[in-house]
Amino acid sequence: MNKSNIMMYGDGMDQTIVSGSLSNSTQLLATILTATFAVDGWRFIARDMGFRNTAGPANMQAVALVSSSDQSVFYKCSFDGYQDTLFTHSNRQFYRECRISGTIDIIFGKAAVVFQSCNILVKKPLRGQKNVITASGKEEPGVIQGISIQNCYVSAAEPLGGARTFLGRPWKNYATTVFMESWLESLIDPEGWMPWTPNVPPPDTIYYAEYNNRGPGAVTSNRVKWKGLKLNITSNEANRFTVRTFLHGVEWIPATGVPFKPDLWFGR
Repeated sequence: MNKSNIMMYGDGMDQTIVSGSLSNSTQLLATILTATFAVDGWRFIARDMGFRNTAGPANMQAVALVSSSDQSVFYKCSFDGYQDTLFTHSNRQFYRECRISGTIDIIFGKAAVVFQSCNILVKKPLRGQKNVITASGKEEPGVIQGISIQNCYVSAAEPLGGARTFLGRPWKNYATTVFMESWLESLIDPEGWMPWTPNVPPPDTIYYAEYNNRGPGAVTSNRVKWKGLKLNITSNEANRFTVRTFLHGVEWIPATGVPFKPDLWFGR
């Protein structure tokens, strides 16, 4: 039976943990079926919970959590894995003060999702691999989908052994991802973004943007030269990816009791 308006309330992201170890490599499962925890019902809320996939870096796709829940909210939760940690599958989602860790395509999917005041921790991958924080799956124009990372902190969870780390790569032709008003540590590669297929530039239909970020990884002078990468967007353009505009979140997040910033963090 389908259920809506379900809330899970734990004792802390490091105290109440849902853990599993399914993976694409060991069980030959489709990526979505590797999820330790899956959410479908409308208006799901999780607070002070941890979701973990322990399959490890050698076992390919291994999802900690997948959400297809419209108007889902995650507050002070952790999502720990390696490849494909957090599958923001579809609909509107909001993450506040969460911790997300992994290696390749840490956050991926085709939801309209905003992350606010979250810690994104990059782990050491296998030898020869590159870390990628996001992989947007937006496939068609004219729909509101994409990944918005606002006032977050991006750093390394451990020494990375020289592995390069990128903000994202376009999984689908209309991939949409914005890093704004966030702190990016020096682990971010100067090129910033990488193509899905090595040495093949992505289609011009993607929309990637960086706005008002800070930290040594936020320097954009050596970013890749893609038509779809916007490095000088205006505040009006950045406002398209806020809670108010991107999620219409002022209509439904207040009822959850979770704090949120509706507009740009610094008001510019």
